[in-house]
Amino acid sequence: MTQITKTKVKRVTKEMMKSLLNYGMFSETIKEYTKQNKLMKPEYLSWFDDLKTNLIILKTDVMGNGFEGFAQKINRKSKRFDVTSFKEKYPDIYEQFLIPSESMELKVEYKVAGGVNV
Repeated sequence: MTQITKTKVKRVTKEMMKSLLNYGMFSETIKEYTKQNKLMKPEYLSWFDDLKTNLIILKTDVMGNGFEGFAQKINRKSKRFDVTSFKEKYPDIYEQFLIPSESMELKVEYKVAGGVNV
């Protein structure tokens, strides 16, 4: 006769659900802020060019908001490997050096209950 073994089923808790929703909402907020930052940056960089400076002092007495500091435009030069060109010119060598990899993504979709997707 076969024995039946009982396994305890783990259940998702209210705290887990709330945490996952918060994670999704936070991720969405970061995406939106990143998008907005990219749109604002060109204007701010042009201020440095117009003023012919790479440093702007942020004075609390001028701004009147209790903050002080500085904003600095930093030019960095770098070289990057052109993978696309290398792959086109040397496809066999490119394939030789590919290594398998894995990544994990946590996707959270949410909407207002009874409403439309956010």
